[in-house]
Amino acid sequence: MDFEMKNGNSKPGKRWLHLVTVLMIAVFVISTLLSNTLYGMTLPKVTTQNVGPGQLDQTFKGSAFLKPMEIRELSGQPGWKVSKVQVQKGEVVQKGQLLVQYNNEEAQNQLQTEQTSLNKLMLSMEKLEYDYVQAVHSEDQGSILAAKAAVESAKLDITAQQKQISEMNAKLEASQSLLAPFDGKVAEINAKVGLAALTGAADILLLNSQMGYKISLLVPASITDSLTLGEAIEVQLHGQNDQSISGKVANIEGAEIGNALLTEINGGQSEKSVDSNQLTIIFQDASLAGNERAQVTLTKKGKPGMMLVSKASVRSDAAGAFVYTVEERKGPLGNAFHAIRRSVKVVESNDQAAAVEGLFPQEPVIVESSEPLLDGSRVRVVE
Repeated sequence: MDFEMKNGNSKPGKRWLHLVTVLMIAVFVISTLLSNTLYGMTLPKVTTQNVGPGQLDQTFKGSAFLKPMEIRELSGQPGWKVSKVQVQKGEVVQKGQLLVQYNNEEAQNQLQTEQTSLNKLMLSMEKLEYDYVQAVHSEDQGSILAAKAAVESAKLDITAQQKQISEMNAKLEASQSLLAPFDGKVAEINAKVGLAALTGAADILLLNSQMGYKISLLVPASITDSLTLGEAIEVQLHGQNDQSISGKVANIEGAEIGNALLTEINGGQSEKSVDSNQLTIIFQDASLAGNERAQVTLTKKGKPGMMLVSKASVRSDAAGAFVYTVEERKGPLGNAFHAIRRSVKVVESNDQAAAVEGLFPQEPVIVESSEPLLDGSRVRVVE
């Protein structure tokens, strides 16, 4: 009887102990899971992108104003005053066309003086010839020789004076007229009627339309390396009449540009420096007027099959370029994600992506992180 009572009293106690134990375990598990969840919420948030094979194209966009291949400065002779300007700014002229007329009173007076001297020599020649005839009639050999020598000397003086006057006439005629040396367009007129040529300024600036127009741009060498001299380039003109025209690569010269210009070329992504070339493109088109803005787009096709990642995912330090990949590790409380540093070699890049070596296809690479990362640190992957 006592045994049964004792046994009956013990069963409720055991049930209560079992219930408390189960409750404590549940609380422990929930607390652990909750604390782990709360800890996970404090981890750096990262976004990822899977590495994939592809082709990285290099694209450059730039613009420049069309400039003539040749612009000639034309001026009259020093000291000559402008008597008339025969052309207007912007006028198309032909080779040999009169541009400006000049005059010089001093040169005119000097020519008149020389002409007077020639007239005097001609008059004296008549007297010398008469003296020679008289000497011949006198049959005096001494007089004949003297008179003949005087005539010959006068002839030489007259010939020399005629030559000098001829040269002065030619120079005067050339100095009176400024002619177009080639077909072109008048770009600027500094000549003023009644005034001599301005010091340091040409009377006429003439564009050579036969040689065409050009633009020069600084282009990354990675793009110009794929161009060849004489290659056709299509550009878009912006002006009074927007149009697309074809030019040819005329010259590629080496250069180096720094942060500011590189930032503009790479769409805001600044680097230390970049090898670049000055690219010159020439145009032969009768419709061009000059000073139109030319928009140039150049694209270099990349190698197919390269491992591509977002350019934002590539970092660098003293050890070189690297990325962080995400590694998933299993644990008793669930899987955890860790940031793993991976060294890479950047083969080429543009403003959006980079082609790298050292990664495998479909590897998740961290593109952005809410906090600075360390190799092996836990992270929280978000979409």
